Formats: sequence, structure tokens, C-alpha cells
Amino acid sequence: MFTKKTFAVLIAVVLLGITTNVSAWDGQRKGFILGVGSGFGLTSFTQEVEYLGVSETSDRENKLALNTDFKIGYAPNNTLAIYYDNKVSWFGITNALGEDVTITNGLSSLGVTYFFNQAAPSPFLSGGIGISSWAAPFEENTDTWTGFGLFVGGGYEFARHWSTEINLMWGNPSNEVSGVEITSNSFSLMFTVNVLGY
Repeated sequence: MFTKKTFAVLIAVVLLGITTNVSAWDGQRKGFILGVGSGFGLTSFTQEVEYLGVSETSDRENKLALNTDFKIGYAPNNTLAIYYDNKVSWFGITNALGEDVTITNGLSSLGVTYFFNQAAPSPFLSGGIGISSWAAPFEENTDTWTGFGLFVGGGYEFARHWSTEINLMWGNPSNEVSGVEITSNSFSLMFTVNVLGY
């Protein structure tokens, strides 16, 4: 799911966190941050197939999903955090061959969170822009589709390091094989419980 660009962003953020003279893991948001989260949600998508200038769009499908979230970055102060973010919605579908497969609908992005208070408890808003993906990670000989994507959301840090969050993620990944282009237009509503180290 990583591309060269997202890897470069990740490295830049990590180096920024390492070179700062702010102490990490001191209970203050300012400095290096690292977080994970999981939860549930809903992914809604259509797929468009284009061949020889003719396109056809599928009916919209809605799938219950397991969500994961990973963050690593730097907070220049106690109210603003800038980070690499990887959000993934995991769900099952039946493919064109009648086989049940697991799909990952993801977004690797540069994210920003603004906390309204200097310390917990605090509400916050977040958003990010980056590269969306669509993949079947447990299947052989499959390609990962990529495209543009973004997310917006917010949540509440109810105790130091712990928060609940809701995000709306959109992605438009595509892939072309033998002159046939397939594009997925997906929305994921994601509820997660997160832990953020700082």
C-alpha cells in the first residue's frame, strides 16, 4: 500500500521528529507522536468499467467494515499535530468469479489534527489528503489500484492518549489491464477508538 511518495513523506516526518529538541513521551502532545486505532464502520462504493470509450457503472454496494488507523508524526505544539496517516477499511465481497475475497480500501495521507484544548479532555478536528488504494491483499496475482483520496473528521480525547474518532474517507483508485480501466469510487464512514503516544 506504500508508494515512493508516501514513503518519502513518512521518512521526512520521522526525521523531523528525531531532529527536534523536544522530549518525546513526556505526556505533552508537543513532539514526536505515534498512534494506532481500530473500530468499525460502513464502506459504500461503485465501480466504473471503461473500454473503447464506453463506460458502465455498477450499482452502489454498502459493506460493514473493520477499520484500522495508524499515525506517525510531529506536533509543533500541544494543539496541532502533523503526521503520516494510513486508514484502512477491511470488508468482504463476492468477486466476478463468485469467490469471497477480503478487500482493503485505504488511504495513505498527510494528516493534520487540531485539538481545542492544550490537554485532555479535548475535542479535535482532523483531515488529510493523499493516495487512496483498493486491494485484495490475501489473493495471488492481483494489483493494487491507486488514486486520489482524502479524509475529514473529528473526535474527542477523553483521557490522556485515548480518543474516539469519526472520519469520512473518500477515494477514487483505478487500474488498467489490457485496455480496460476500472475505477472504484468509495466512501467509508469510520468509527475508531485510538491510542496516541506522546
